[in-house]
Amino acid sequence: MSKKVLFITSSMSKGGAETQLIKVALFLRSLNYQILIIALKPINEFDMDYEKEGIPVLFLKDWSKNPVKNLHVINKTIKEFKPDIVIAFMFIAIIFARLFKLYLRFKLISSVRIAVLPTKWYLPYILTSGLDDILVYNSSASKINFEKNLFADKNGIVINNGISIPELNIQPAVNLNPEKFVWVCLAHFRWNKDYNTLFKAIALLKHLNFIVDIIGEYTDQNNPFSIIKELNIESHVNIMGFKQNATQYLEHADAFVLSSFSEGMPNALLEAMAFSKPVVVTNIECNVEILNASGCGVLFKRSNEYDLANKMMDMMNITSPERNSMGIRGRNYVQKNFAEENVMNNWLTIIDQYSGDREFILSK
Repeated sequence: MSKKVLFITSSMSKGGAETQLIKVALFLRSLNYQILIIALKPINEFDMDYEKEGIPVLFLKDWSKNPVKNLHVINKTIKEFKPDIVIAFMFIAIIFARLFKLYLRFKLISSVRIAVLPTKWYLPYILTSGLDDILVYNSSASKINFEKNLFADKNGIVINNGISIPELNIQPAVNLNPEKFVWVCLAHFRWNKDYNTLFKAIALLKHLNFIVDIIGEYTDQNNPFSIIKELNIESHVNIMGFKQNATQYLEHADAFVLSSFSEGMPNALLEAMAFSKPVVVTNIECNVEILNASGCGVLFKRSNEYDLANKMMDMMNITSPERNSMGIRGRNYVQKNFAEENVMNNWLTIIDQYSGDREFILSK
């Protein structure tokens, strides 16, 4: 009989954590595992037929109107599905899963996807700490930070994000507009992406010949056009909105930039590295971990537009062979540490281990 795996997540927003959840779910389904996903919020940003893919999603209702009903649905669903193991992604999902585990007694893998515990989740997270069977982090930086701050014991493990490694031409991709340096940024317009710092840095450099292509979703509430106009950088910024295949825009870029002041393990950065792009990113823990190990780019001080502008200028001023060397180092690092096949097999190992079937040995 095939195993049953229940995922609990905060929503199906199109973010890095949810993307990884779907990758793991589809991989397990390909091995004939039975999959069910509970999304605590009725948010779906993926263009996917979950039922057809064999990973059905149960979306709960608005909690402000249906708190009792939602709790009943979670309880009923877990009892009827009878999962061999539950995997919770994101803090609120971890807290819910821990509380339901108290009396439903299922095996629980909790996956921490960011290095910082938000203040609003601090108390419930600490009060329920220790109810997981195992904590899985997606970066060593997150694990170290949580253990240092006593948010968790030292029994957790790291399973990296899985990244698909693209086939590349033997020759480096050619800039379609060789007179203009092309930057690319892949990130939705959310609070932690700190686009204001990027835009201010661009304004400091607007005497130079470059463009920043930005692929990411925005809403009427967080659209960037007013600040772009205010800074008079319209000719240097190309807001492209959400794109299904965002990585294709990496192919003809000269370099990648990301101004986030908070991340778990940024998929966009790893994807840029997989495309052999040199990078300029914030000096937050996860980025420091990656760049110190790979040598694929440079770090700038968080929320400091002057330092970002200087680092972007440095990247534009070095030679193409130097940038290509950075890019190759980044791609090699991602291939070695984040290749999707190895990461999925690590998930399989831990799932089988904690549902009783396999010796716990992760691949490197």
